[in-house]
Amino acid sequence: MARIDDFKIFVASYQEACRRGELEMASEETTRTWINQMLAVFDWDVRNTNHVLQEVPLETAERTALNEIGSTNTRPDYTLMNGRVRLFFLDAKKRTVNIKDDKNIAFQIRSYGWSIGAKYSVVTNMDELAIYDCTAMPRHSDNGDFARVLYLKSECYEDNFDRLNSFLGRKEAINNNQNVRFVGKDSIDKNFSKALSNVRLNLAQAIIDGNHSAISIADLNLWTQIILNRILFIRVCEARGLERDGLLKDFSRTDFWAQFKRSSYFAFYEHYDGPMFVRINHIQSLNIDNAVFEELLSYLYYPSPYCFDVIPLKSISDIYDLFLGYHLEYDECGILGNVLKSEFRKSNGAVTTPEHIVQNTIDCTIAPQYLQSLTNEQILDLKILDPACGSGVFLVSIYDHLSTQIERNIEGKQDSLPDQYLYEKVGKKCLNLRGRKLIVNQCLHGVDINQECVEVAKLSLSLKIIDGYEPSDFNNAGLYGSQILHGVGVNIKCGNSLVEPDIMERVSSITENLEELAATNIFDYRTAFSDVFDSGGFDFVIGNPPYVEVKNYNVALPCMSVYIKQRYGSSRNGKIDLAIPFIERGIELLNEYGSLGYIVQKRFFKTEYGKGIRKLLSDGRLLRTVYDYTETDMFEDRITYVAIVVCDKSAMNEETIKYTSSINGECINIAKDTITETPWTFENYQTNALRVRLANELGTLGEVCNIKVGVQVLWDDAFHIVVDHIDEDYIYGSTSLCENLRVERGACRVLLCNDQFVPLSVRQDTTYILFPYDVVNGCVQPILFSDYERRYPFAGRYLRENRAIIENNVQTVPDRFPTLDRNENWHLFTRANNHNAVYKKLCIPMTTQNPQAAVVMQEDAYCDNANMFFVQIPNVTDDKLYAMAAVINSTPFAYFAKSIANPQQGGFYKFNKQFLVPVPFPCDDFRTFSDHMQRLAIVARRIEEANTAITTNISSASRFYTLLNNFWNEVDQLCYELYGLTEAEKGAIMSNPRTDHRYE
Repeated sequence: MARIDDFKIFVASYQEACRRGELEMASEETTRTWINQMLAVFDWDVRNTNHVLQEVPLETAERTALNEIGSTNTRPDYTLMNGRVRLFFLDAKKRTVNIKDDKNIAFQIRSYGWSIGAKYSVVTNMDELAIYDCTAMPRHSDNGDFARVLYLKSECYEDNFDRLNSFLGRKEAINNNQNVRFVGKDSIDKNFSKALSNVRLNLAQAIIDGNHSAISIADLNLWTQIILNRILFIRVCEARGLERDGLLKDFSRTDFWAQFKRSSYFAFYEHYDGPMFVRINHIQSLNIDNAVFEELLSYLYYPSPYCFDVIPLKSISDIYDLFLGYHLEYDECGILGNVLKSEFRKSNGAVTTPEHIVQNTIDCTIAPQYLQSLTNEQILDLKILDPACGSGVFLVSIYDHLSTQIERNIEGKQDSLPDQYLYEKVGKKCLNLRGRKLIVNQCLHGVDINQECVEVAKLSLSLKIIDGYEPSDFNNAGLYGSQILHGVGVNIKCGNSLVEPDIMERVSSITENLEELAATNIFDYRTAFSDVFDSGGFDFVIGNPPYVEVKNYNVALPCMSVYIKQRYGSSRNGKIDLAIPFIERGIELLNEYGSLGYIVQKRFFKTEYGKGIRKLLSDGRLLRTVYDYTETDMFEDRITYVAIVVCDKSAMNEETIKYTSSINGECINIAKDTITETPWTFENYQTNALRVRLANELGTLGEVCNIKVGVQVLWDDAFHIVVDHIDEDYIYGSTSLCENLRVERGACRVLLCNDQFVPLSVRQDTTYILFPYDVVNGCVQPILFSDYERRYPFAGRYLRENRAIIENNVQTVPDRFPTLDRNENWHLFTRANNHNAVYKKLCIPMTTQNPQAAVVMQEDAYCDNANMFFVQIPNVTDDKLYAMAAVINSTPFAYFAKSIANPQQGGFYKFNKQFLVPVPFPCDDFRTFSDHMQRLAIVARRIEEANTAITTNISSASRFYTLLNNFWNEVDQLCYELYGLTEAEKGAIMSNPRTDHRYE
């Protein structure tokens, strides 16, 4: 913690030196000496590279030489670090520089800060100090005070210690304690990906315009990607000192494309080889107008705000992740455009995986203590796969983990590598280029369905291999050799991780559609990675599988959609997303001791569609670790519910899984036996254990009843009638289409909605629906429109008058089945849900704060599909209805139901069928209708009577409250006894009481 007394002494010392004239014409190096002292006051150790990285000052002659070749390589003097994480920059200037007004200085420091995603950065000559908000995209035309959050002269430093400390204090910088609202949202990845998209479109159009032969859209996408990758790779090499700074700029002074093609074919190929500069004759033969490259170069050099000498490789990957969410496509008019890929349209684009989530996923899967226990030979034997690798973010981070541990083993004298993979730097042995390639080529494997993604993943790995070397180390590290990247990316393959060659047998129709066959991109892992499977499979499968619903492929890749449902047992329930089969497939690809770790949407923990994967993981006892992110804003501009899930084939005999919540970081052990195919609730693991035990002992609600969905009309706006009053023959009310409506009672049915629901109360008939069906003895028969209009003239006329607006707003039955007579069937419901449910039932609202139920004695009343379920009891009696309703409305039932239901805002829960079916229920007592059940039926009737009395005696309602409270207490007590709960268990349940039982 910086101390104000030390700071006062430092400021006084500096001001005294100024008064004595010691700093007249002081050099930048002198300024740095004072800055070092100031940083020490603020708790930074300038000798510790985990605190501060310093640029080596250039001599005057060196600066002149750089200026002569147009170099702008003047990186900030200080990078303030938290370990390997860059927090912000501090740049030192001569005292003669006007920091307050010089907009070039402001642009420079803001550009560097913005390029690494820093919130702020600092520039000072000690006489002046300025701090800039780096979250807004810098523009060269901005004034010097634009985005400046603090400006001070040295005489004001002491009085502003607290403000300076909030920015410069090490602890404050790490904990983001600046108390400043950083307003910018112009992230580098979004801006540069947008710029690249524009360049790609113009480049593609230039290729079309400059070449006479027809070029497929697939080739356009791939070739533009390769060209952009190569140019960006060389620009990064310039910034890292591996190529002459300004080389690409020099190409543009004559004929950029001709020069770049020639260099790619000869010089770059000879130097790098590898995935970047494979000789592709089609690209070499292209004619492209140089104007398109001028736009790209404007983003790559000053005065562009993109500083390639500091942009992290993760940012380049993030840029590409967003960029690859779009592709080139022709519209119906034949106009080329950048179009969001179909799988991202629902989510409005791709998102990048935050660095800390990537790191945590890897650490959860490849435990640090496990990695530390391995020799270098064992590390190099690891086979690791990302089956949906995208831009290669996970592969690059996995490389960091492996290379760091190898170098630690060498440094600690525990292990080494042959000299051919190492070079010496200041007495320390480090991985040279061959050593880095060894890790990439032996350990890392990636697959992606998109060829452009594969190219970018190879780019990311190539950049990683050459990154981080100082120019003075280039020769010893092997960067001046020939074909230095040869073989990199050989294990990054293009293919569909989910679809094997057996699709041609399972869904044989795919062989008749060659276009779909090509797009499906069948992939055979055992052939592509035969050496891995000769040893049993992968040691680790790690990544972020796509969260795309399989149904999104129904149109473009229907055979793949069918195949996934057939091939993967986990993927046959409901509206699954691709992450589900990716989990199952990833487990298949592991060897007998292998582990899988994904960051996934945790919806499958509780939803019906997740039942299959829950069963697979729980039956196989595969679950090892769950890291639960309670935050919903982990991914930018998205509300997400995510968790890291780790499965381990060697954990089958383990008795517990490890569960960690991001709220407190506490790791708890949960018994595996409590994790079943029923919805998972890790945060309430003790409740979950009790629920599972009682379900095994007593049974569940789903064993003694059927929970069903309500009726879904053709269109609510037209078919829902809000009742004003009813007489013997007619219903009077309104719909969204008609304010004053009269229809025949026989044309309608009562609709029970989740509107001011009171448990165990008689529902008022406030809503009806037009119902064009006859139901006789459980048989449902549609009423053709001519018959409906004849039998119910008022209802028929209303529908006829609004037919056009109805057909314009919804899909009708004849739209789905064109062979039907449109005039006779247009008014029918497209989904015939339980129209034959004409019997006594319970109604249960879906979204409430507690599970609730009421008895419905009116047999032809229907529940609203939108938010009301109903319960059918086999061999139903009135007593059984009331007894079951009492249990559902009890405190213990609510306790168990809420533990697995999906929480919503405001303390509400979604009690869908899948959350009610597995709730423990005293089945034997219900079937035999024990004394407790008989008493529950009696009390439930009394509660219903009291609720009716309240609604008919509003002014004296409070007189019934004590009676109702006593009845509800009796219901709870009876249920405690039916569930066989101990006093401790009852205490836990009562600590979270229902609020709808208390009348005051």
